[in-house]
Amino acid sequence: MYEINPFDLGDTGKTIHGGKVFDFARSHRCDPSEILDFSANINPLGLSPLAKAAILENLDDIVHYPDRFCAVLREMLAVQYRLKAGQVLIGNGATELIHLIPRAMGLKKILIPAPSFSEYERAAQLAGAEVVFMPLPEENAHRLDVRVLVDLINDNQKNGIDAVFLCNPNNPTGHLLSKKEVISILKAAFHLGVLVILDEAFIDFTDAPSFVGEIAWYINLIVVRSFTKFYAMPGLRAGYLAANAQTVSQIEAIQSPWSVNHLATIAAVAGLGDAVYVKATHQLIEAERTYLSEALSKLPGIVVFPSSTNYLLFKLGAGTPDADELSKRLGPSKILIRSCESFRGLSDRHVRIAVRTHQENEVLIERLREILGGD
Repeated sequence: MYEINPFDLGDTGKTIHGGKVFDFARSHRCDPSEILDFSANINPLGLSPLAKAAILENLDDIVHYPDRFCAVLREMLAVQYRLKAGQVLIGNGATELIHLIPRAMGLKKILIPAPSFSEYERAAQLAGAEVVFMPLPEENAHRLDVRVLVDLINDNQKNGIDAVFLCNPNNPTGHLLSKKEVISILKAAFHLGVLVILDEAFIDFTDAPSFVGEIAWYINLIVVRSFTKFYAMPGLRAGYLAANAQTVSQIEAIQSPWSVNHLATIAAVAGLGDAVYVKATHQLIEAERTYLSEALSKLPGIVVFPSSTNYLLFKLGAGTPDADELSKRLGPSKILIRSCESFRGLSDRHVRIAVRTHQENEVLIERLREILGGD
């Protein structure tokens, strides 16, 4: 029998994230613009030109309170996915919504595959919910075995799970579940009244369809989306969720008023309409992910895991520096990478890097060659 691992409720430490460019700039006495940040999985093209223009055009509007209901963005997303506005909720980034869901839905026991995004655990913990983990073994490239997850859901009389957090594609592994696989999970969960919280923060970087339009078929589904990654807006904070209207109403009831600022919604609306930017991003990420994966694989002691999105997870083998030591050696070159030691199920020998522009990727590979050796 596959066993799930209980969560130690005494562990209340803060989660760790990448993208600490300002901390790095202060400690290395440099300007943030000089840093090559491979630690945060942000679109290397930067902010959409249309979004940037919209921000500048609407800058004077910050003297007013923002629209509390983000009506324009909400309606735009509802039209795009053939939903009603009441089935969409805008948040201060996807993370705000992830933290609201367990509290609003009164969740008691949540299953989380591991490794995965650390804020799921934190959100559950702060809501007073018990957390159990489904380990994703390295011998399977940390891929989620859907049959195992479905068996755990079906054994719910024993496990007592009332929700599952599912990241697709998964962070930090980059593994993408197919539509068929997600549907099999949803169906199993639906029959047993288990809520599925599907985080699609990186789905835009893939050619896979979103499940936002599927919420009408699954009342147990909440889809969480982000503008942070694909639309390069981490400093503005905008995200949204889609679910049945009653669920949205429950979550919205505990959301702080005016949590989403005006410029964030303006930029999100403009970015969604920038088809040229979207196409250019897809072309760049596909080409550069291939280049990075192949170049990393040629370095001694590195094992690269398959990825469907804009970042790669790799493991440093015996005889190579660990992730912290590698980060220190890259520091003088003003290069940031993400040690994955803080992810459950990974170690101090796992590293995640974002896919950036070709020139930036070449700089990283050349510096890694100097440190690790190789042709």
